[in-house]
Amino acid sequence: MKTDGFDLKNDHIPGEHVNEYLYEFATTFDLLKHMRFDASVELAVDNGHSGWTLTVADRSSSEASETIIKTAKLIVATGLTSEPFMPKLEGKDHFDAPIYHTSEFAKAQNGLGSFTRVVLLSGAKFSWDIACAYASAGVQVDWIIRESGHGPCWMTPPRLTPFKIIPELLLQTRLITWLSPCIWEDGFSYIRAFFSRHWLGRKIADTFFAKMQHSIEESNRYHEHPETAKLHPWDDVFFIGTNRGLLNYDVDFFEFVRKGIIRVHIADIARLSHQAVHLSNGDTLEADVLICGTGWKDTPQISFVTEKELGLPGHLPLTAQPYIAKADSAILESCPKLRNQPPSRNMKPMTDDAEETTSEPYRLYRFMIPPAFIDGRTLAFSGAYRSPATTFIAQTQALWITAFFDNNVPALASGFKASSDRILYETVLHTQFGKWRYSRGFGARFPELWFDCLPYVDLLLKDIGVPNERKKSWWAERFTPYMPVDYIGIVDDYLALKSRGCVSHCKDD
Repeated sequence: MKTDGFDLKNDHIPGEHVNEYLYEFATTFDLLKHMRFDASVELAVDNGHSGWTLTVADRSSSEASETIIKTAKLIVATGLTSEPFMPKLEGKDHFDAPIYHTSEFAKAQNGLGSFTRVVLLSGAKFSWDIACAYASAGVQVDWIIRESGHGPCWMTPPRLTPFKIIPELLLQTRLITWLSPCIWEDGFSYIRAFFSRHWLGRKIADTFFAKMQHSIEESNRYHEHPETAKLHPWDDVFFIGTNRGLLNYDVDFFEFVRKGIIRVHIADIARLSHQAVHLSNGDTLEADVLICGTGWKDTPQISFVTEKELGLPGHLPLTAQPYIAKADSAILESCPKLRNQPPSRNMKPMTDDAEETTSEPYRLYRFMIPPAFIDGRTLAFSGAYRSPATTFIAQTQALWITAFFDNNVPALASGFKASSDRILYETVLHTQFGKWRYSRGFGARFPELWFDCLPYVDLLLKDIGVPNERKKSWWAERFTPYMPVDYIGIVDDYLALKSRGCVSHCKDD
């Protein structure tokens, strides 16, 4: 990736740079001719072993049109951030001011706009960004963090501890991954058992997470002012999953809060009226815009027509039910720390849609394949997770799905019917794990991979026979962070195994 013309201080890559890189990648490998822009798949009809029939809506011109595409294989790579989620707000028709999702407000008003009374909803990372942008421009921000929600997210400084460690690199270091409970079969079960089950190992792991949390609290100085104290997260850093971010700003964010340019309100929105937001604590906020950082709909926005179970959120697959209790028991036995869950909190959903409020998670084998579609090998989901290690995971999922379509995943070679009990149990085991590990995040709804992103990559590579320990020395493998360069050659490794016809049993030759 070229760095000319970009400010990469603090090692943060601007979005413009990422966009330029992706465009150059698509151009270099002649991918643009295969892409349809301003189009969406409205309907996907399952044709059994023949594949799928897709109805595609084309919106590239003033007159909308539809195209029918037949495909032998369908990969749904829309991820979890394709369609904004907007809350149900009483009185919004009488608000008489714009209501934006955080993903659209900038383009809707060509930047910050001319607003002078900004009301912001949600404590997620994007809301911090927007609050900072307006406050930096001298605009008053009233920031609502729902009393019945997840609270403010953990915001980490760009460097942690006196050693100035980059937080992302901790997650990509094996030693650190061992300190976090994990059930993926990454090849390091003995050392994991020590940190999870032995009293000394658990003491070391608990100390690490306590020190990490203390380092963030000390850096952010939450309790030095009554207003910044409102931004202290409500849950320990251990159980929260991906609901966190970096304080990658050129200014002291908390100074805006101390000065009252950003005013924090811990309350729910009771209703809206003419350019006013009424809160559950009785306060009323004047506003000429309401910006909602309320996340995304986490299911693919495609209507599937099939008689098979898709394993998508909001629907409890009947085939999964017999395995849930067994999986929960195995998780808590392997990871006893997860028995000590934080006390429950009465969180209210921002919608009354039954599918959106059901906590049943994705039930996909390896977070990619609906078990019912393993035999046909016609359907896969890519990117149906949240993680800071998207680059590593995306390329590994792509390779794994390729191997799956090639029928080169040995664990699935005998087909679903012959191995249904094992496949369904592993699917439920892995998807239940998130419920316990990231219970204060979204682990009960979709995969969250934070301290377990590297072990997950290990699992997928081991599945297809590609070596997962890719460092050049014993020391480096355990104590230095994995970087993109370490995964150079995984495609060649797979192709070499495939050409020899021995993905399942020749990896050590």
